[in-house]
Amino acid sequence: MKLAKTIGSLAAAVLLVTPALAEDAWAPLRGIPVQDGGRVKPLDTFARESARRLTGARVFGAESVSGLDPVEWMVSCWAKPDRWREEAVVRISDASLRASIQLPPDRDRFSLAELAGHEPLRLAVERARQLGPDAEPLLQAANRLYGDLWLLDSILEGNAPQVAPDAAWLSIGTLQTSDDPSSQEARARIRGLLESYRRGAASSYAVRAKELSSALAGPLGADAGLARGVEREVRYNAIKPFRVAWLLYLVALVALLAGLSLESRVMPAVGYAAMAAGLALHSYGLGVRALIAGRAPVTNMYESIVFAAWGVVALGLAFAALHRSRLIAACAAGLAVPFLLIADGVPIFDAAIDPLAPVLRDNFWLTTHVLTITLGYAALFLALALGHVSLALQLAHAAEARLRTVSGFLLQVIQAGTLLLAAGTLLGGVWASYSWGRFWGWDPKETWALIAVLVYLAILHARFAGWLRDLGMAVGSIVGGLAVLMAWYGVNYVLGTGLHSYGFGAGSANRWVAAFAVAEVALVALAAWKLGRLVTPQTTAHNERAAIAH
Repeated sequence: MKLAKTIGSLAAAVLLVTPALAEDAWAPLRGIPVQDGGRVKPLDTFARESARRLTGARVFGAESVSGLDPVEWMVSCWAKPDRWREEAVVRISDASLRASIQLPPDRDRFSLAELAGHEPLRLAVERARQLGPDAEPLLQAANRLYGDLWLLDSILEGNAPQVAPDAAWLSIGTLQTSDDPSSQEARARIRGLLESYRRGAASSYAVRAKELSSALAGPLGADAGLARGVEREVRYNAIKPFRVAWLLYLVALVALLAGLSLESRVMPAVGYAAMAAGLALHSYGLGVRALIAGRAPVTNMYESIVFAAWGVVALGLAFAALHRSRLIAACAAGLAVPFLLIADGVPIFDAAIDPLAPVLRDNFWLTTHVLTITLGYAALFLALALGHVSLALQLAHAAEARLRTVSGFLLQVIQAGTLLLAAGTLLGGVWASYSWGRFWGWDPKETWALIAVLVYLAILHARFAGWLRDLGMAVGSIVGGLAVLMAWYGVNYVLGTGLHSYGFGAGSANRWVAAFAVAEVALVALAAWKLGRLVTPQTTAHNERAAIAH
């Protein structure tokens, strides 16, 4: 009964922190189907994606432009294009790019009027092309900037997005100037809305927006499946399930840690209920993305991180239930929070739901491979968190029994993660044979996946042989975690070479990842210096094997 009340209270809290789905002036426009990026999506999604792309990601901020809701900003762009040409909305976060194209170093936001036709930008691109691979990061950053400028200019000119008042897709600009009788009503409605907006007649926005929405429904409005899909996506955008999920995981972490220190019965119940509520919302978000895209939501880095966070929580709850351990649950919740924060707030991870590259479409083996190997990553990052706990206990000279318990948890999680990682790597070979005609080709992604598997197999064999004790296993989980990080992130964002080019990216997060890796190596060195040998001498190996077998 108490647990049910706790879950009910958490559900009420979720409703409070979740953005309201109540009607607003621009609600009728949010669900207008538009054609963009190779798929049909609601105007709400196009507006949010455009706002995020132009203004940059903000971890706790809304997807707004100069304080305007994304959909209202779109209407404002169509009604007052001259204003938005002069407004400093384009964010250039890369300081090296700003320096290369001679922009002021004391600000990172600029207007289209400042950047369009900017001669130093053109010269920097030409110079980067001449320098070749050494200037590739600059060239990529400049090309992304050109893409952002093209997007903003297309919106202001009315060339994006495209709507379908009749059987054909038309841009907003074309719709306003067209003489086609079939689009006469839509033309009149959009002119009416834009005129009202120019006059500032806020009381008429909702009516005008509803009229325009009805006029733009066209033949697509009769497609019940499309209408449900658009409505589902608008609701997903408003709820922001992954953002609310990490808030719930944060509540769970605090409650579970409080339960560990205070020996309270209420706090663990709150923690588990919050984790369960977060996992349910997390699952909802992944399920909606799968329905929208028509595929498993694991085909880019953003989705991979979100799914890995889901796997961490699911596996953490499973192990916690198996061992009746609040510690494992707390580690899982504590790991899921930064995972979802990174996915939500790092600009290089694009959250857009885009069509798959041709090589990835209708491929059962790819989906199976990615789901399995990402669950392996999740388990091994959970082992990484437990390894840090084990090191902390050893540095604090905790009781031997408690340390042994944590080491036992760590061993089992590594075993599960290694099994999933090995299975996922083998399934990747099956996918490669299906798509590329060969099972194995020593592609960088394949090579680093194999290295990660071999690292963990070495750790497990050394533990079974009695060479690694508690300290060695904790350090091994950190070293193995760095190998997984290289296979998962490093190949895509640092090496950027090989046949897995559809997963590649670039961005300033590399220095943060490098800093994390350096900090982990420093932690390993500190532990070795403070606590002694990492590997048990051969003379005691027999006793260790006996203890493990027992």
